[in-house]
Amino acid sequence: MFDSSPRGAVPRDTFQLRPPGPVTLGSRLRRLFSQAAAQANAVSSPFRVGDYLAGDDPFNGCKEGVVAVIRGPSIGLRTTSPRDGTVVYYDYRQLRKPW
Repeated sequence: MFDSSPRGAVPRDTFQLRPPGPVTLGSRLRRLFSQAAAQANAVSSPFRVGDYLAGDDPFNGCKEGVVAVIRGPSIGLRTTSPRDGTVVYYDYRQLRKPW
């Protein structure tokens, strides 16, 4: 006689969401490694392409140049010495503004 549901309401069991599939170790590892790879490849340096910087490293020496490449923590400086257009890679922590 008396219907407790409001008019036009859809019964609750009509639209049930399918439960998510089982979470396997492989799917968790894939997600973990893809997130780690994305974070490792993310730009983490405070410098941008086109900035003029000086790099000081015991292996590469002290060189000044323009940032040409940023790959994770490595930054490639395009220098004028020893040859025109040489790209020397530094860790971003070894670079500074020359002034």
